[in-house]
This record gives sequence, C-alpha cells and structure tokens, in this order.
Amino acid sequence: MTRLDVVVGDTMTTLTITDGTATARSAESWDNFVIPCGVVDLGQRHIVSNPPLPEELTNAIGEMMDHVDDAKRELPGVLDATEVFIAGAVPRVMAAVEVGRAIDADAFVLDRDAAEDVFRTLATESTADRRHNPGLPADLVDTVVGGCCVVIGLIRGLQLDAVTVMMKQLS
Repeated sequence: MTRLDVVVGDTMTTLTITDGTATARSAESWDNFVIPCGVVDLGQRHIVSNPPLPEELTNAIGEMMDHVDDAKRELPGVLDATEVFIAGAVPRVMAAVEVGRAIDADAFVLDRDAAEDVFRTLATESTADRRHNPGLPADLVDTVVGGCCVVIGLIRGLQLDAVTVMMKQLS
C-alpha cells in the first residue's frame, strides 16, 4: 500500500510518500516534495478583494495545481497512492465547516464534492459573513480561503475522489 501524507502549513505544503505503516520515520526514509504554497502566503499573493474575485481564486488554485504538476513529475509514486491523508488547520476547518461543528474523531473523510462545496461557501462570502460559519475559528477567518485554494488545488491536481483529514498531526 502506498500512502500520500500531506501537511498544509502557513507557507508551504509538504507531500510525503509512505508505505502507510505507523512507524516513526525520518526525512531520509521517504520521498518528500515541498510545494511553496501555504495557507497564508498563497492567499496574500492572490486574494486581495473582499469577497475574493473569481479570477483571484482561479489564480490561487492554478498556482497550486502548477506545483502539484511539478510534484507529479518529481515525486515518484505520488499518482500511485491508494490513500491520501491531509493535516493542517485549514483541512480540519474545512471538515468542521462541512458538518457545522468541531469533529471529535481522529480522522474525517472529506470527499471532493464536499470540499468543493465548503470552498464555494467560504470563498464567496465577505470576511464579515464568513466569520459566522459554524466550525470556523475566528483566528482563521482571514486566511481560510487561501488554505481552501491549497486543498482544492491538491484535490483537483491529483484528481482525488476524497482525502482523509487528520484531526491531529500526522505521525
């Protein structure tokens, strides 16, 4: 079994191919690829309007998808992954907004349609309206749209049907 672990950070997104075991691993153990797009910086580069303009969202997602294309060329096995696990504050928030509350489980399967629906909901609202979404913490209201663009760019770029959102850090 090949597994893709994705960690979405503020300034980068890291893709790691693993064998899916729960053993501790070092950076040398697995194939890694770092995408220079994160929750904060992708939004800062592309999203300036409130609410975001369609072309701003298209450009942000497009940049992420371009980097995913790079990963497909550079990271052996990324297209062979049978499972995709994603961690980070925004993926967790996307799952929480989907169900309208914080999630108590260790993991949540977020299918593509649900991810796209959450993205459309959050991206078309002004900051003032966005803050009223159940499951969206106040400290992420300003950056969540950029993070959604990271997640949607990944899902579209890898043509994924779903991702498993880890409610805690990947081990």
